[in-house]
Amino acid sequence: MTIEVKQMIIKSTVVSGRTEQERVEHSEVDIEQLKEMVMEECKELIAESLSELQER
Repeated sequence: MTIEVKQMIIKSTVVSGRTEQERVEHSEVDIEQLKEMVMEECKELIAESLSELQER
């Protein structure tokens, strides 16, 4: 199966005035929150899959 992308739009925001240390701390917090969200979704998907298998 082939997927063709004809146009890609990337939006970004440039922020000045922050030090590298502040950016690293901020991104670590976001990464941890993202990890938790992904883990919760994975758990839900696994539970749904197991439920569907048991129903069959």
